[in-house]
Amino acid sequence: MRGRLVPLLFLGSGLTLLTFLLVVDHAVDQSGDVMLLFAGAVFTVLGALILARTDGNRVGWVVSVTGLALLASGVAGYFADEGNLIAESLSGALWLSWFFLVGLLVFWFPTGRPLSPRWRWIGWIGFLGEGLSLTYIVSDQICLETSDGGICQVWVDNPIGIPGVPNPEFGELSGLTLALGSGFVLLAAVSLVVRYVRARGVERLQVKWFAFAVVFVIALLVAQETIGNAVGIPEAVGSYVFGLAVLTMPVAVSVSVLRYRLYEIDRIVSRTVSYTVVVVLLVAVYVGGVTWLSSLLPDQSRLVVAATTLAVAALFNPVRRRVQGWVDRRFNRSRYDAQRVMDRFAGSLRDQVDSDEVVGGWVDVVSETMQPAAVGVWLRGKTAS
Repeated sequence: MRGRLVPLLFLGSGLTLLTFLLVVDHAVDQSGDVMLLFAGAVFTVLGALILARTDGNRVGWVVSVTGLALLASGVAGYFADEGNLIAESLSGALWLSWFFLVGLLVFWFPTGRPLSPRWRWIGWIGFLGEGLSLTYIVSDQICLETSDGGICQVWVDNPIGIPGVPNPEFGELSGLTLALGSGFVLLAAVSLVVRYVRARGVERLQVKWFAFAVVFVIALLVAQETIGNAVGIPEAVGSYVFGLAVLTMPVAVSVSVLRYRLYEIDRIVSRTVSYTVVVVLLVAVYVGGVTWLSSLLPDQSRLVVAATTLAVAALFNPVRRRVQGWVDRRFNRSRYDAQRVMDRFAGSLRDQVDSDEVVGGWVDVVSETMQPAAVGVWLRGKTAS
């Protein structure tokens, strides 16, 4: 029960935060905010699926918390705009800690463990930075306005602050926070590149997509801070570029999960996608059928609803089979190919009368679908292999 409760808790919390942001219309003011909102939702859902499948994999935990931190930061930002100073401190803490969470994701992906025991010290830097960023909640002062150079112009007292605790983003410890954050993310990226170089086979393909996304994010951020500031790119464009860069990370993890069977959750996702598409198609058919028939038979509303309902019920299984086949060909290709090989072999049995040819065909099917190291078939009086 516990193994199911945690993913459901993460998923429910993420959907609640997402619903709030959509209702208050706060996170959709700019295109960059839309990207961040969508990235937070994808992170949360994907992390819940990984936790449900792997029973506590670190990657699932950090992906879920990364998404929740992004969404919760938007919720806290909404209340901060209303003048709530406590929400302002929470928003700053969540935003700072989010960068260290992303670094931990880069450091642990895809196994949930460091590259080797020698690389373990990098993770402790991430935890140290995470703790430092959370001191924003109890820092003695909060920055409400900064200059173009990132220097705080307007300070206010934190109502829940502890005297003597500096602000980790703009106070005396800002240099340490920046050094820890940038250094940790770069070291985590280096470990990911080394992991990619050492990996072989499917694992290398899994790492490839995420490594590409991480390099893409770092390159965009560096270009934005150097070339963008020199050229004077508008803030809206910079926000959009940053949101797009963040969105590439959960998309890359999703590709690794779906295309290369990482964590074996492709069956869950394929079934979810299939039934979602089926429901959308049947709802569209139902609404369109009711509207069209009502225009032809305006005085027969009950007959129209009954006829449309029967038509939708009759279409359910055929539509489901076609949609499931389409989804399997894209998200679950290995299972689809194996099923196709077995169907072809079953069809060929109608024309086979020689036992040696049947055994040979069966051995070929097993070898192609399961790829064992060796195959042996025992028959009465002889052995085929």
